[in-house]
Amino acid sequence: MRIRALTAVSALTALTLLGMVPVAQAADPSVPAANTGIKIEKLTPELSRSVDAARAEAVESGTARSYYVCFQAHTRSGQWTNTVCSDGPGFTGTENHNDPIDRVIFTVGGGLDFHTQLHFANEGTAPAVHVPSSYQIEFWNPNGNVIEAIHLWSSNAPMKAAAHVQNVGWKGTDQWSYNQWIGSIGEARWMEAFWIDI
Repeated sequence: MRIRALTAVSALTALTLLGMVPVAQAADPSVPAANTGIKIEKLTPELSRSVDAARAEAVESGTARSYYVCFQAHTRSGQWTNTVCSDGPGFTGTENHNDPIDRVIFTVGGGLDFHTQLHFANEGTAPAVHVPSSYQIEFWNPNGNVIEAIHLWSSNAPMKAAAHVQNVGWKGTDQWSYNQWIGSIGEARWMEAFWIDI
């Protein structure tokens, strides 16, 4: 059942990307839209330093790419975890600490066309958002619900991604895709960590 639901959402999202369905209808219409807090601002000096450090690590290791997305997770325990970029090693969040992600920040560079959409526990799927270059976007649920899944897509760069899911471990794929969900929907399992590779 869960696979069918994800397929339906992915199909609607694909139509959205082609301009055939309004973004507001991209989520499964049987699930109410989640109440989402969104803060969009120019890169703060603090995040800029974190991104620069992550990018320097990618350059040093020889994995740096022209397109990239950098991301940071905040956990229910009140901690912002490390900033990671898609062309560098590692993940953001925690593994096996029973500490769900309740906020995320994304920023992009190199001309990446990147969109994301979050699914919150007890709420449903939030509207899709485009992440503009040189800005940071922070997402959270004003009701305090944690993140269960994240939808990622791009028109100009394929991605691989995975999420560490409560009581399951890492769930993802080795397949490159322009459009995918990570985490879980309909299983009542929160996300604890994730990574994205572009």
